[in-house]
Amino acid sequence: MTIARTTALHSLIVMALVILILPMGGCFYAKQAFSKTPGGNMSSDDSYTYMSTPYEPLTVTLYDNRDNEPLWTVDVPIGSKVSLRFLANKAKEGTTRRPDIMQWVIYDDSRRTARYENTMAVPPAESRMMRVSLRQGPEFPEELPEEQIFPNPDEEWLPVEPRNYRSGSTSNDPSASYSGN
Repeated sequence: MTIARTTALHSLIVMALVILILPMGGCFYAKQAFSKTPGGNMSSDDSYTYMSTPYEPLTVTLYDNRDNEPLWTVDVPIGSKVSLRFLANKAKEGTTRRPDIMQWVIYDDSRRTARYENTMAVPPAESRMMRVSLRQGPEFPEELPEEQIFPNPDEEWLPVEPRNYRSGSTSNDPSASYSGN
């Protein structure tokens, strides 16, 4: 084999490996980009997700840094997430003091994503601060009592027939069918 052929074969193999490996890294990024997980979605789109667990019950508060005024706060329920997204310079919906918009949603932690249902006008990025604090824990979600099913007194009940055992005896006693040696 000539050197030119070997290098061409070598570069072909490297190119094939790159084509096979490249999408694997992209799958991770795509999963993060389209789901709201604590730790972010791997892009700088000014969105955040916080998840509350029994041993880390969270309270999220948004402050206006200009006067240290709390604008919004939520105690994230156990087993739930809160996702926030800030949209800059939405002058139609905001005011001059609060030109940005914050959207948020609270949803079950088993879901990957949810549509933002709530909005409010907030200060610009340089004038707002988000504080995440731990509540006194552990907290556990309230368990719903099991639903009790009561028999219907109006229903006609049929008697249960006695159980027949496989022995040839006419008695229904299970000990009679045992023939020990």
